[in-house]
Amino acid sequence: MSLDKKTDGHNSPIIDAKNVSIKQGISPDLVDKWMLFGEEKYQELLKKYKELENKLADKTGDNAENAKLKLISGDLYGAEQLLKIFNVPIPRNLFFTGRSDILEKLREALQNENKIAITPSKRATALSGLGGVGKTQTVAEYAYRYKDEYSAVLWVLADGKDLLLNSFAQLSGLLGFKGEKQNDQILAVQSWLRNNNGWLLIFDNAETLDLLTAAKELLPTSAEGHVLFTTRAQATGGLASVIVDCFDNDTGAVFLLRRSKWVAIDLTTLEKVRPSVSDKDWQVATELVYELGGLALAIDHAGAYIEQTECGLDGYLRRYRNNSAMMLKDCDYVQRGNDYPNSVYRTFLLALEKVKKRSLLANEILLDSALFHPDGISEKLYTDYNFTELDKALATLKDYSLIQRVPEKHLFTVHRLVQVVIRDVCDG
Repeated sequence: MSLDKKTDGHNSPIIDAKNVSIKQGISPDLVDKWMLFGEEKYQELLKKYKELENKLADKTGDNAENAKLKLISGDLYGAEQLLKIFNVPIPRNLFFTGRSDILEKLREALQNENKIAITPSKRATALSGLGGVGKTQTVAEYAYRYKDEYSAVLWVLADGKDLLLNSFAQLSGLLGFKGEKQNDQILAVQSWLRNNNGWLLIFDNAETLDLLTAAKELLPTSAEGHVLFTTRAQATGGLASVIVDCFDNDTGAVFLLRRSKWVAIDLTTLEKVRPSVSDKDWQVATELVYELGGLALAIDHAGAYIEQTECGLDGYLRRYRNNSAMMLKDCDYVQRGNDYPNSVYRTFLLALEKVKKRSLLANEILLDSALFHPDGISEKLYTDYNFTELDKALATLKDYSLIQRVPEKHLFTVHRLVQVVIRDVCDG
């Protein structure tokens, strides 16, 4: 672009702002404002303006209209934010509690300066944990909390291989590509990822190592972005992983009290919540969290039940102790959505069915586990099997995070709610 220039008595360039504004379709007042920053900054702002104007050319909808208004007023940052792609399918969770250490670990891992090509990458991290522990909510919170740092936030459903491919391919429409064949759509998304940087791509619920591998294979090499996976698999291959554990009693009690609206939801920490409840209510809340094994999904359902029925904390605890399986099945009081459509009971029941299809020995071990204390089941119970058979069976259970293995003690642990479901299935 050529600029008409004059010089003043000090031989410094003066740009004919009026002429430039006519050529570029920008208001003279805005050009005059930009020129105060000097010619170099002016050129930078002008380039950014035209880039955004081109992006808006074929955009429609409220976001696009608001972006156009911001662009005309000179709010380039505001216009750019409105144009960003952000397809996280679940709303931000107002009751999100704790997990600050995990969010910090994720950010540290993803901001790593080591620019190794993805597959695997220092910039790709998996969140691993039991079904219902809160992995999806954690990555969603990460996306909302740091969305301004990314050029785009893209979400892929990875519950199965067909859904994984379809969900990944559908990103092509969001990225401005038109194509009907799935292979062409996938290639278009890969091309966009390769040719753009600063994006965040989330693969949600790649529950096994096989699905993790399939998701990684969709990523182009030498891509400059961040990738997050959520998975139940404890073995994540070459991927860095962050374990999402169940809540401890105190953090779980804070979540329960906020979710049931026993306290104001803007009280987000133990230090703020504890003084606002009686000693009795706090004791009941921590007892209930303990009996629910600190599982986020179970606590969420309990809180929703307490809020809707007004049965009280102690009322829910009595009901749970009287018929735990029935309470775990009941999610009529929870607003179901993409984040977690199933009850706690069904979540574990589906996992049990998948284990049975993969390994009869793994299924036998899981059924046996309901008979023992959840925190220490001896592997010596299965000395009749050779060690490779046992290792494969335990690996299957670990693939769904249904057990945690303690190899130095030859023990494994199982979540107490998994035991509740197994006992109910066996009794039924």
